[in-house]
Amino acid sequence: MRFGLRELIFLVVLLAMPGAAYFFVFQPKNQLQQDARTEIVAKKAKLTALDKATQQFINLDQEIVRLQGAIELIEQKLPDDRETFVVVNRVADLARSYDLKVEKIKPDKVVSAGPYASELPIRMEIKGGFEGFYRFMLEVERMPRITQMPLMNLERSDDKQDEEGTMNATMTLSIFFES
Repeated sequence: MRFGLRELIFLVVLLAMPGAAYFFVFQPKNQLQQDARTEIVAKKAKLTALDKATQQFINLDQEIVRLQGAIELIEQKLPDDRETFVVVNRVADLARSYDLKVEKIKPDKVVSAGPYASELPIRMEIKGGFEGFYRFMLEVERMPRITQMPLMNLERSDDKQDEEGTMNATMTLSIFFES
């Protein structure tokens, strides 16, 4: 068999076919497959993140019920604005029950304490024995309403007519109520 130009061209074309097929068919298909795999991995990651987020919300109804119970508990401790003076009278009665003399009760301006509550600061001056005052403070602390005492000044009484251990207390009692 004779090997000429025609056979050489045929051999070159025959060998070029797989090379051309690789560059024009297989390589684009491989790129499409790689892109599809990358997209699948990204979507699996999103599904995993969504699954985690969904697991957090499985008990959402129970969490809502729990938080509503906490809100109701706080609302029970917040009187409405008409009941603030009931709380003031309760504090004054407590002071008197421990042999303390309430010399002055003066409400200040109502201050906002957030979107749901307001604060009524009340300046009080009390005179009496320290032991009674201490028991009075313990009772104020145990009150079911939300109260706060941001300012308190205790001084020994300078009055010569007072007994030993008598003191004067000037304090601000803040009562929180629903706004």
